[in-house]
Amino acid sequence: MIRSIDDASTEIGHHFAGLRALSREVQEQFRADCRGIAPFIQKRTRASIIRDIFMRKFRDFCDLTKGAHFHRKHQLELVGLESKWLLRVKQLASGFSVGVSPTHASEQYDANVMPDYAADLFPDAPEATLLYLGWSVPENAPNRIDLYLVCNDHNRNVLWVIDLSDGDAGRGIQTPLPSEGDGDTGVGIRVRVKHNEQKANG
Repeated sequence: MIRSIDDASTEIGHHFAGLRALSREVQEQFRADCRGIAPFIQKRTRASIIRDIFMRKFRDFCDLTKGAHFHRKHQLELVGLESKWLLRVKQLASGFSVGVSPTHASEQYDANVMPDYAADLFPDAPEATLLYLGWSVPENAPNRIDLYLVCNDHNRNVLWVIDLSDGDAGRGIQTPLPSEGDGDTGVGIRVRVKHNEQKANG
């Protein structure tokens, strides 16, 4: 079941501050652990380290946060919120999309469908909405991690995005948003910006 951006704000909005704080902890941990070698770390390695720190921090987050649960099966690690939402941590690629492994399970998750082999992890929440907790490191601010909740539709297109970043400018939109009437009917991206900012794309 794909819930709306307004449902997300209503049902899990009280977790947003905690997710922002967790992102800051990840940033601080990365800087502390890798300060001396950061200039020599390749982008792929950097992404792997940051993701691993996220997942370690999420275990503590779930232990201390009511309504949050950490789930793992094989290589799949998910964070459940309020038995209705699942988060998977991924680095953002183009726009608000993520790089998806060429496996059936990854493609299912990318289409907002619970992977078959992981369905037994959530017997009480068979219709959870699947989200990416997408992160990126801006080129002009390498010491900052921008954070977004990204929801795809069943066609693996970005449906809506919530900006959880602490930064002023944020990631921005790396690929043009479809204009109304352009391209396929019903395909588009809805982006929620911060309260004190205006939409950059109308």
